Amino acid sequence: MSEADLPYQIMDADNHFNEPPDCYERYIDPQQRHLAIRYVKDAHGQSMQLFAGRPSKFTGDQIVFSADTLKEMLGTDPTGEDNPVETPGIFLNRLNSLKGLTDTERKELLEQFREQRESYGNRELRLALMNEQGIQAALMFPASAHDIEYEFADNVDAIYANVRAFNRWMHEEVGFAYESRLFLPPYLPLADVDLALRELETLLAQGAPVIQIKSGHAHGGRHNPYGGRSIADPIYDPIWARINESNTRVAVHLGGTDYQKYGADWSEDPEVTFGQFDAFQWMMYWGDRPAIELTSALILHNLFGRFPNIRVCLSEQGTVWLPYTLRKMDHAFMMGRKAKWSSTGRLDRRPSEIFRSHFVVAPFPEENVRRVVDEVGITPIVFGSDFPHGEGLAWPKQYVPAQLAGFTEEEKRTIMRDNLANFLDLPV
Repeated sequence: MSEADLPYQIMDADNHFNEPPDCYERYIDPQQRHLAIRYVKDAHGQSMQLFAGRPSKFTGDQIVFSADTLKEMLGTDPTGEDNPVETPGIFLNRLNSLKGLTDTERKELLEQFREQRESYGNRELRLALMNEQGIQAALMFPASAHDIEYEFADNVDAIYANVRAFNRWMHEEVGFAYESRLFLPPYLPLADVDLALRELETLLAQGAPVIQIKSGHAHGGRHNPYGGRSIADPIYDPIWARINESNTRVAVHLGGTDYQKYGADWSEDPEVTFGQFDAFQWMMYWGDRPAIELTSALILHNLFGRFPNIRVCLSEQGTVWLPYTLRKMDHAFMMGRKAKWSSTGRLDRRPSEIFRSHFVVAPFPEENVRRVVDEVGITPIVFGSDFPHGEGLAWPKQYVPAQLAGFTEEEKRTIMRDNLANFLDLPV
């Protein structure tokens, strides 16, 4: 089957929608405008983010190719309008969007990418692009909200002021589930239980079908801003109870955390952020460990025993870590290890069974899907394009022949459509 003739439309669990830079300033409570995230030009004319007047602590420079290599690939200056981060597929290997193209073909494709950029932050244009891509519905994550808790770790009021502004923009200008196709999950920080519950009630009243929380442990709260807490801690039970009874889904996306603080125990600089991570820091503190700990805490701290309706989608966190994590949790269960916050001290099922009932997870575009399905089963596996990022798929339908060639047609549809449709309560 070619990439152009799928007999069904795709459901995408990891897509992106660009928020306008001024959304925080426009939608923040007037009395808290001094706390708003805003963009300014630095002395060199480059755009920079300010958090309550303070430059961002998080740097996202991706050290993937040298400037010379990028210039050769792009045929232009990589610091100009063809910034590689905004060129879909540029950081992939086998599925690289520019692979094998002539100079003329590359220039034509880059021009096509430039022309479609307006659709990244325009809902009507985006629906038209989704039609071209064969996508029926997608979880779409705006860019900056999942870094707010890290940037404002020591200012809980600023966290909630900006999150409220972000969620208002999303609700008023895009919608949380526009046309039942664009699913933008509003963000819910857990730094303050009362403020989180108040924001959650607003989101539920506005009809949000999915909410987003950060990966890794929760913020430590006002009295422990640089610490942490399990998101399954009973202190959050009033929040989880409302999510459980409303049947609201939960999404978790890769983003900035403070996990690099643990590098102090390993001769690493705990203040360094993503763009400057060395190999050890990138391996230990970016992506996998926050995902492992989040998943393990939700299961082993018995969240689903207390709130059985909750279901979680893990986006842009890959699956390489997943088989190992499930095996280790099952081993702990079989050894009779206690489950924290369980009235019996035990889980009622193996952790791997709990995972299959309550989670869906999207492999990265070039991960070995067969390997994770053989270990975990097909039920939790969903498709995620990471479009339009440089490490995402330029053409989502190419995933089927490239990554799912060894699967049956029914299994392909299960991964590309049915599992996420079930998660979002959409017809299959």
